[in-house]
Amino acid sequence: MADSPAPPLYRPAAYDAADPVKIVRDHPFALLVSPQMHATFTPIIFEFDDRSDVMVGHMAGRNAHALSLLTGDKALAVFSGPHAYISPRWYVEKPSVPTWNYVSANVRGTLEVITDDTAQLAILRRSIDLMEAGFDTPWSIDDASEGKVDQLLPLIRSFRIHVESIEGVTKLSQTHPAGDRARIIAGLKAAPYPDLADHMIQQEEAPHTP
Repeated sequence: MADSPAPPLYRPAAYDAADPVKIVRDHPFALLVSPQMHATFTPIIFEFDDRSDVMVGHMAGRNAHALSLLTGDKALAVFSGPHAYISPRWYVEKPSVPTWNYVSANVRGTLEVITDDTAQLAILRRSIDLMEAGFDTPWSIDDASEGKVDQLLPLIRSFRIHVESIEGVTKLSQTHPAGDRARIIAGLKAAPYPDLADHMIQQEEAPHTP
């Protein structure tokens, strides 16, 4: 009997992310869930700059989750962006109840376990280069102390996710009047939740389709 297709991520049309791939790129620290019901937080990134069909990551080899990974297994990676409680005190024009605003994305795909040292080293290098890109003097894996990387490689277990779907949610009070959204932004900045407020400002400035 064939496996049933995974249910889609719940997201009303108003909250459907315009660019879920960007959410994944901007927030690479993900929760990886595999069929054995193991779940581990770990950075997961796109393997190539110009493609979104393959992701890579690694975790500690002693993690029971790492030991359970099997090539061909289905996997879900959940990427969480900024989020915050929204108080009803900020709703004036359209009174409401407490809720939560958030940005998130789900990636579903098929696992490929990577054990070859050369391939694992390439995944580490790719991960470090991406994370260090914003620094004035980026650190490179080549800067590691002598022998450190060789010592590390046997202690990790790397993987690829061959991506089948990417879905995203941006729930940012976009169904509420402009005045209420302005009060929410002000409230979040004062709370302070500036990251989420900035996402809301970007949402306001984005072109809207009729």
